[in-house]
Amino acid sequence: MTDERKIAMFVHDDPLAPAGSQETGGQAVYVHHLVKELSKKGYFVDVFLRCDSMHKKTVSQFTKRARVIRLQGGPKKYLPRKQLFDFLPELYDDFLAYINGQNSYDLFHGHYWDGGWLAMTAAHEFKKPFIENFHSLGKIREETRQKYSFTSAVKDIFNQRFLTEKAITKNASVIVSLAESEKTALEHHYGADPEKVQVIPGGVDRRIFFPRNKVEARQKIHAKPEEFILLFVGRLEWRKGVGTLIHATEIIQKEIPQVKIIVVGGKIHGKQKNIDDFEEYQRLLGIAKRKNIESAVHFAGSIDHNRLPLFYSAADVFVVPSYYEPFGLVVLESMACKTPVVASMVDGLVATVKDGVTGLLFSPRHADDLARKVITLYKSKQLQETLAQNANKKIAADYSWKSIGERIHTVYDTIIQHSHEET
Repeated sequence: MTDERKIAMFVHDDPLAPAGSQETGGQAVYVHHLVKELSKKGYFVDVFLRCDSMHKKTVSQFTKRARVIRLQGGPKKYLPRKQLFDFLPELYDDFLAYINGQNSYDLFHGHYWDGGWLAMTAAHEFKKPFIENFHSLGKIREETRQKYSFTSAVKDIFNQRFLTEKAITKNASVIVSLAESEKTALEHHYGADPEKVQVIPGGVDRRIFFPRNKVEARQKIHAKPEEFILLFVGRLEWRKGVGTLIHATEIIQKEIPQVKIIVVGGKIHGKQKNIDDFEEYQRLLGIAKRKNIESAVHFAGSIDHNRLPLFYSAADVFVVPSYYEPFGLVVLESMACKTPVVASMVDGLVATVKDGVTGLLFSPRHADDLARKVITLYKSKQLQETLAQNANKKIAADYSWKSIGERIHTVYDTIIQHSHEET
């Protein structure tokens, strides 16, 4: 492979933004580390995304061989993803303007359905291959919403997303799935050719995520020594199941009076707070108030990614109460910090959380089951230590970004070589 191979990625989460708000999430962490690994292998990578702030530069240098390039499309502020459909053509036109209509990329790589649409459109125009990471699937999200009795005022958006995802599935050279469950869903719901779906998980940066001293970690995040801390890290949105965690805490508190929830995520503080984050925060806070456990729930908001190990290390249990989770990078981060995991029994989580081996699983949206699993851990230090040790060994063996970058490099190299042979 020469150093001249160039990749254009299309994303909606800024890989240079702080983690924990609606503007960024697991996709941003994934892209951030993947681009770093690809750069080490000699690829030149341009990451394109919509400019969501007047204060961000058009071009930011990421690594020696990688840049983040912000395209013009719609207002320069955060927009919910359901509003992005209308601005995709405008974003694509700005991409064409940026490259002056002259393509120098060997491969286009889309993330999520919006990035996939842009990658597919560019691949069609310039007769180049493209690959896709969906990160989550509209069909499964809508089924999850219906299953757990959430009112769906956005069904038309999900239908539009579903059709877009079907087109991407049909036209992509390769689809990278984070878990076997997503591959199965792509085959069943989208008619994907199983031969072109490759399962390659996300990873964890062991240089950042490793155990800290619990006493010191608690001091640094201003947590009390006597508290039994349940930690959540993720977006503030309905499918993450934080409401279930709050309901469970009411039950847990009867057995563990000193229980404390710390919710990390959501741009909910200060003048720059995000309206969607803040509305979900208010809804969740309302649940805590109605349950009279408001004092046991602390919303930390979004924090710097490099500070997350302090929260993991300070916690007694890391809880992932999601109703739908395509993979769950935060689970790997917790495991790397040797924090015992209790997670809902959904497809994307059971790949890493093996019940009774690397963590404990509970039935999604069953607060009583979640409470039982947390209390079980509370009563057994030995179980806590066994699960934490097993999980730490598993991620060390299977989830390094170096090995994941190597596997994506192999996908790239194969596709690009095949493309060159055809031209």
